[in-house]
Amino acid sequence: SLGYSIYDVNKLCDISPSYLSLMENGKRRPSPIILKKLSSIYHIDYNDLLIKAGFSQRRKTLANALTNKMNISKDTVFNAFDDINAEKSVRIEQLTMEQLKKLAYSIKNNP
Repeated sequence: SLGYSIYDVNKLCDISPSYLSLMENGKRRPSPIILKKLSSIYHIDYNDLLIKAGFSQRRKTLANALTNKMNISKDTVFNAFDDINAEKSVRIEQLTMEQLKKLAYSIKNNP
């Protein structure tokens, strides 16, 4: 534990307790500025945190997000999923950072 109370985090990020609660419960998305502050406080890589936040909508499968928003073919996406042993219906929040990195590498190198 880093020893921060919720009030410490509120002060360090310059946000209200209610806003922090909404973010924790998935009802609000943090801005990149807030993510940068949180990454510093909790010693989490900013890019990793930004990636997770960007795909945090539970209702979307990762395949749909990649094919619809990034114009990557379904074949490429599903081949990359096979490379990391992921189901075709996987959601981003179900993957580890290591799996996400491998997925990105697979998509980049096998278009």
